[in-house]
Amino acid sequence: MRNAALWARYAETTGEVEVSGTRAGLLALAGVLRGGGDLALAPVADPAPYDRALARLRVRLREAGRVRVSVDDTILLIEGGPGSIAVLAENVEGFAAEADDPRHHLHIDYFPGHFYLAEGSAPLVVGWDTSADT
Repeated sequence: MRNAALWARYAETTGEVEVSGTRAGLLALAGVLRGGGDLALAPVADPAPYDRALARLRVRLREAGRVRVSVDDTILLIEGGPGSIAVLAENVEGFAAEADDPRHHLHIDYFPGHFYLAEGSAPLVVGWDTSADT
């Protein structure tokens, strides 16, 4: 069991970011997405199969623009305009509400013409951990 509701890991070779948490943690993530700001992430003892754990989530709301997910050292940075960020937040909330199997996860990947992700945005996987859910 984790000591906090949300944690993240990063794969340097693929650029993929995984954010996992309890339902409450995922709902907190959606709230931070909508309001902007920083959120401390739970420590991860062993980030395998990823390369490293991330320590902080930072959401920067811009006047406009699509969502860009990136990593800067141990910080998961998500930035974009309010409309695009709101769509991402809705996706996270919907996943948190519907997840019923710890193997379920949500892939959020850029493709040409994506309506809310910016080109160059890191692939994002959102997961649910039932071992820490209450």
